[in-house]
Amino acid sequence: MKKWLIPVLVLVAAIALWQSDFISEARNNNVEYFIDTLFEEMGYALLFITIPLMIVQNVLTLFPILLVIIVHIMAFGIFEGGFYSLTGTVLGALTCFLLVKYVNFNWVDRLWEKRQDRMERYYRWINEYGVFMIVILRSIPIFPSNLISIAAAFTPIRLRAYLWSCLVGNMSMIWLLSLLSAPLWLHTISNENVYMTMFTGYILFSLVIISFYLRKVFSSSNKGQSSFQKDIS
Repeated sequence: MKKWLIPVLVLVAAIALWQSDFISEARNNNVEYFIDTLFEEMGYALLFITIPLMIVQNVLTLFPILLVIIVHIMAFGIFEGGFYSLTGTVLGALTCFLLVKYVNFNWVDRLWEKRQDRMERYYRWINEYGVFMIVILRSIPIFPSNLISIAAAFTPIRLRAYLWSCLVGNMSMIWLLSLLSAPLWLHTISNENVYMTMFTGYILFSLVIISFYLRKVFSSSNKGQSSFQKDIS
């Protein structure tokens, strides 16, 4: 396939999606459309709509990702819905990363110029701190996923490391957004203690991640000091 054909196909697909009811309803935050209409008619086939929507959102950021996370929770439950949300966001982050890494469309250059300060800041952080910084950025919902993916694609980070950082970071992000949006979906869950369980689990999860990286940093620091002492002895 010729290289110029790829952006043309992506552009056509983006235009078709933009004009679709799915994108329109997602942009209007219409949860009822996805639950009361689509899920009632389609059941699990709804995932053939919501997961591609999450991939598109992670590349183009057309609507709030929170909407699909809430839809997944209300339709499939907390754990199963969380798994589908994690799958969609990781596939989206991976798609954006690979498109920029190996195709690098002109829109990437324009986006970089338009948000140069922000993009250079992300690039500098990721290039310096690697996987840990991607986990942190993806854990905080205010940072756009596509900008993180684009900045990461210009660094020498390996695909495997990037994938693991997306898994951990997006898991944290989905967990946090699920907690923050609990008033919207909690009434659909029969277990009254589920919120406190999720909250406690998220705190423990965060502590484990932080402890892991603090241990890694401390270990690297000790190795550096040992090497320095050997050099001066």
